[in-house]
Amino acid sequence: MEITKMLFALIILLIIPFTLFYVEYRLAKTQSKTAVILPVVVLCFSVIMPIVALTGIIMFVIYFVVKYLEKEKKNKLSEIDKMNIQDLE
Repeated sequence: MEITKMLFALIILLIIPFTLFYVEYRLAKTQSKTAVILPVVVLCFSVIMPIVALTGIIMFVIYFVVKYLEKEKKNKLSEIDKMNIQDLE
């Protein structure tokens, strides 16, 4: 009985962070303002449970990596557009 409780707790402790990571990734991809708020809320909960701080930090990293990749993609496309305009001239 005790092993099943421990196993259940471990599964919950793995499912919740991975679910939050996925939600953060989806919000960052859609460029939602909630993508910044969600990690802040998680970091606020880290006052109660310090282990949650790592989850909040990882969520911020996910947000900034997605933003950086989107910016790089946009810059690359704008360079291609500039080259196309030069070709037309």
